[in-house]
Amino acid sequence: MIGLLGKLDDQTNFSDTEKRIANYIMENFREIANLSTRQLARKTFTSSAAIVRFSQKLGFEGYTDFKTKFFAAMMQHVCEPQDKFITDKDTINKIIEKVVSIEISALKETYEKIDPNQFTRALNYLASAEHIDFYAMDNNLNLARMAAENFIMANKYSSVNTSVKMQYLSSYEVPKTHISFFISRTGENRILTDIAKNLKKQNATIFCITSSGKSTLANLSKVSFEVATTDKMEELGPRVFLTGAKFVIDTLFALLMAKMNYQETKYRNEWLEKILKY
Repeated sequence: MIGLLGKLDDQTNFSDTEKRIANYIMENFREIANLSTRQLARKTFTSSAAIVRFSQKLGFEGYTDFKTKFFAAMMQHVCEPQDKFITDKDTINKIIEKVVSIEISALKETYEKIDPNQFTRALNYLASAEHIDFYAMDNNLNLARMAAENFIMANKYSSVNTSVKMQYLSSYEVPKTHISFFISRTGENRILTDIAKNLKKQNATIFCITSSGKSTLANLSKVSFEVATTDKMEELGPRVFLTGAKFVIDTLFALLMAKMNYQETKYRNEWLEKILKY
């Protein structure tokens, strides 16, 4: 899983100057907490402006913001189990440790990938939406069902068709007040991309959760959320994606609930408890 430390180590699209800064930071991370922009520039034979630009390229406001996040990530990296592969030689306690570490890492990496502006865009569309149609396959169907139930509680009526045939049929002549919400780890599932292309022709509002912001589904969507994943089954494989995707769903649910009338929500819950009591 590639978070901040992964980007510094991978160095994709880094200039020679940026690689020099990244290498120094990774090799001397214990010093970073006490180094100013000018001091780091001197040690890397660069300039203060280059350090600031480097920090901003990684998505931070400036060097101070970068330094805080980097040091926190490095301290966690040093303290957490380095071998996250689950094997038959692990004790029960060791497996518990590794599962906790994997899920925390998935959430933190998803947090780093997520663009808050996407939540703002999503809320703008959700405000006028009357219905949400979920599209998903395999294990993602369970997450889609959970999301639909939560959104209904937040006054956004939702539905999930588990049949592939019904998912295809439901994508024809979709009302303008509907949102089509896709959940796909790769964003390249042939069935889901076919459905999304059909919806795109109708100018439908498409949301997606995927592990690749450059995937076909992401490119077809008006709002896309990129979350963590790993292809290694020894690191719980696709379950990592489900952890990140659930984080997005939970955040959207929390944002919708925050805009609801508290008394109305309380009344509804009391009504449900009374009706379902048996």
